[in-house]
Amino acid sequence: MKRFTVMGGLAGLVLGVSMAPAHADSPDDYAYRQALSASGREAVVQYRLPASVYLHSRSAGLDDLRVFDSRGKLLPFALRVPAEEVQASRQTVPVRVFPVTGVADSGADSAAIAIRRTPDGALVSVGPPAAPRQEPVLAGLVLDMLPQRQDDPQAPGTFDMLRFTPPAGTAQYNALVSVEVSDDLKQWREIAQSHVSWMVSGDGAALAADRIEFAPREFRYARIRWLEGKPIQFSTVTAEAVRYGGQAPPLQTLVLPATPGKNPGEWLYPASVALPVQRIGLEFAERNVSVPVELGSYTELPAVKGRGTTTWRFDPALQATFYRIEQGGRERRSGDLAIESTHQPHWVVRPLVATESRPALRLGWAPATLVFLASGQGPYTLAYGRADAQPATRPIGQVAPGLSAAEIGKAEQVTAGPEQATPRAQAVQASAAQQAATSSHYRKAALWGALLAGVGVLGAMAWQLHRQMKAGQK
Repeated sequence: MKRFTVMGGLAGLVLGVSMAPAHADSPDDYAYRQALSASGREAVVQYRLPASVYLHSRSAGLDDLRVFDSRGKLLPFALRVPAEEVQASRQTVPVRVFPVTGVADSGADSAAIAIRRTPDGALVSVGPPAAPRQEPVLAGLVLDMLPQRQDDPQAPGTFDMLRFTPPAGTAQYNALVSVEVSDDLKQWREIAQSHVSWMVSGDGAALAADRIEFAPREFRYARIRWLEGKPIQFSTVTAEAVRYGGQAPPLQTLVLPATPGKNPGEWLYPASVALPVQRIGLEFAERNVSVPVELGSYTELPAVKGRGTTTWRFDPALQATFYRIEQGGRERRSGDLAIESTHQPHWVVRPLVATESRPALRLGWAPATLVFLASGQGPYTLAYGRADAQPATRPIGQVAPGLSAAEIGKAEQVTAGPEQATPRAQAVQASAAQQAATSSHYRKAALWGALLAGVGVLGAMAWQLHRQMKAGQK
């Protein structure tokens, strides 16, 4: 019975501890904060994170970010990592049209045609293989999509639409046509079927379905075949060419001064583990200098027995030559190196040649965008700078449900106030200084202890030697 009573008491204690309310987050639990102001007209707002957030965050994944309303309520937020934006430029391209004629009711295959073209692929003529005895009729059209390729080798060759202009005086027309494409005028593949039609009223108003759209694709030649309706010679045929290009997200840069490294001849640049560095370079104050270097980081090695201090091993990550020279009346500087996104609390540069230069280190990264639901009362507070914080980000679909990526990208940008340090920041700095002083005190105490122990050992050895000498004399 006593056993059950004790076990019940322990279970109740454990249950009480597990049900005890956890310590709620508040802005005072974080070392730094910024005030964010929104208009109140939009529910979902965004804020592009500045460099100060990355410098004072204590986590590589920005796990210590929090957003609070004016009453201290934690608001849901997400982080959007910038990605390369794909942009499309469109251009209307005139194409060269070659009618394909045949014999009425001959049943001949429209592919049996004679084709003449130049060595660069431009069509010269398209016609029947031999002069027919009967009246020829229009059987189809062959389009040269790149007649200007000889003059412009960079002419776009990706198309997604054809547009037809009716012959003059055509008041009404309707037909079902097929679009086939080829690169060699031998193998054809169908990419679209569509009706082409237009009507012109007595007062000149027109209703036209004069375009055929299809998935963007690259091809050199196109063929128009009539499936229904009477073939006609269009006045003009134009194509819509599309060209896709990537635009890298804007980068933010930070320049760090050089400090003496842990090992002789090395430069140390304290940074922040939260920085997702994607580009790195050196800035020289001197002119006409060229220095090959290794870039990397330090690894702390534990103290070896008999040595009272730790050692720092340099781990190189890449090699490059950075320079600043003047030649031909212009100054030339080395550019930044593109690297995989890397998080380092510090960077180390080791020159591979003797130099007196101490260049600054330039870091570049694409900052993330904070997206949060502006519920509660403003102004809002962005808090960060806490080593033991757990991640609080949510999926973007929970923060901005029902919104597309384009809508989120156009969301309202909040206005941010200056960064403020909280009492916790001062406490963290004081704690770090105290830890450094305590560590220094311990190192000094250990050194004095080792010296005293050495003196004691020497004294014991001398006493033992003295006793042996007295025993030998006796």
